[in-house]
Amino acid sequence: MNVANRLPKWRARLGALVLGTACAAALYSTQLPLAQAAPATKQQADRISAAVTDALGASGVKVLSVEKVDFIDGLFEVVVNHSGTKKVIYTNASGSHLILGDLIESKTMTNITEAKMDKLNAINFEKDLPVALALKTVYGTGARKIAVFEDPNCGYCKRFRKEALTKLQDTTVYTFVFPVLGKDSLDKAQKVMCAADKSKMWDDWMLNDQSPSGKGDCNAPVQDLVALGRSMGVNGTPTVFFQDGTRASGAIPASELNRRVALASRPK
Repeated sequence: MNVANRLPKWRARLGALVLGTACAAALYSTQLPLAQAAPATKQQADRISAAVTDALGASGVKVLSVEKVDFIDGLFEVVVNHSGTKKVIYTNASGSHLILGDLIESKTMTNITEAKMDKLNAINFEKDLPVALALKTVYGTGARKIAVFEDPNCGYCKRFRKEALTKLQDTTVYTFVFPVLGKDSLDKAQKVMCAADKSKMWDDWMLNDQSPSGKGDCNAPVQDLVALGRSMGVNGTPTVFFQDGTRASGAIPASELNRRVALASRPK
């Protein structure tokens, strides 16, 4: 069987790695030390890039870089772009075998892959996020900042807001409504973004199950919000962006959220 005939299976596996789910599970990434890597030779990089492109190129994957993984002989780290998000896959020197999954350091259970992707997909919080489109909630002094992308019909988003976001102290939360779970999500987002008090209507729904009301017949920037999330590689909800530009996906526990917020807001 040739590679082309196996593409549907590759696509499905790559989807799990790259695209995530529209409503992300309660898994989260943390700031971790990065693995040591060294540039591959041009011959190695060209050979591996060609092999990965041959295997996954039909799924829209573009190879960005190839490096050796120093601590595992013969293993190479390949950074790819898919749907606007940078991800990491691993391969051997010939590119004949691909590993579409995470590399874990066994002694500390450090997720090396997550740490690398955290760095690859970092943003400039102040420049890249148009906060004028967001719902703004201030807890305490609001000195610290985070942004979160949520779908109105995402159960994990509701749990995350109730159990973690509302427990924050001295933090400004910018909520970007990201309706990607179907027409009902779009309808709810439209009503919220047309409300006189958008933040209250959003919290009434996400925290208390009070359905958004009103006609929703204003010129709301709902499609702009969807486009923004897509352009930033938001493939699941909730997705959180911290003040230092790093991100995390999923319903992060309150303790972990507080730790990440504090870490990201430290003066450099």
